Formats: sequence, structure tokens, C-alpha cells
Amino acid sequence: MHPKPRWYRRLFKVTPWVVSSIALALVITVLLNFPSRKMIAEWKQPPDITYDQRGPYYLSVVERNIDWFRLPPERNYLIYVGREAGGLGYGHMLKFSFHSFPDSTEEFVKKSQVEWSPEGVTLTTGTGHRVFIPKKMFIGGR
Repeated sequence: MHPKPRWYRRLFKVTPWVVSSIALALVITVLLNFPSRKMIAEWKQPPDITYDQRGPYYLSVVERNIDWFRLPPERNYLIYVGREAGGLGYGHMLKFSFHSFPDSTEEFVKKSQVEWSPEGVTLTTGTGHRVFIPKKMFIGGR
């Protein structure tokens, strides 16, 4: 029987390290991209606005995953409008990215204004962006 070539022994020693490194990189990527679901801010429907008997409704901004396809990568957020405080139950959700320069995103979002009207709810950010969600999109647990 012939002895195994030197390259074969090297490959046998290096392969577990390469496979382990790839697996570790995948685990780290998944953990970094995992949605935190941290609630950044929340506004409650005022008592003078009523949509149906199921209220009150809440508008919440919830932290989500990181968008790795943007340069530099940035975190995505959900704007949730529904009946559950702390959100992400039944309701309406929109993916949104906040541009919070120079504040932290959390401070920036908390400075946003929310206006509830009989037609729906409007979120206005510090940069002037407005997101209007009509009431038919969130009443009744949609």
C-alpha cells in the first residue's frame, strides 16, 4: 500500500477549519440579521376619534432586521397600526426606513408627530416624510 500524498494530509487537516469558519460566519450573519422586534415608539388613538367599537388603536414603530443590500447596511422598521399595544398582532404593517441624521434612530422616531383623523392616521417624521394609513387598512383587526 502506498503512503498518501502530502497534499492529501494537508487537505484533511485544513478542511475542518474551513468548514467550521463558514458555519460560524453563517451563524453570525443570521444573529446579526435577526429581527429584534424592539418597540421604538408608540402612540395611542385619542378618545375623541373613534373608528369602531374595538378600539383604541395604536401606532407603533418596531425595529426589524438589517437590510444588507444597502450600503452602508441599515436597519428596517415596521410601522404597525392595530389594537394591540406593543404591536405586531392583527393590524396593518408597513416596512419603513428612517433617516435620522444626526440623532439616533430611536430619538428621531420619538420626535415624530402622529395625527389621528376620522379618515386614518398620519405619521410625520422630523425630515418631513409623511405616511398616511387609511382607517380601512387597520380597523377590524386587518
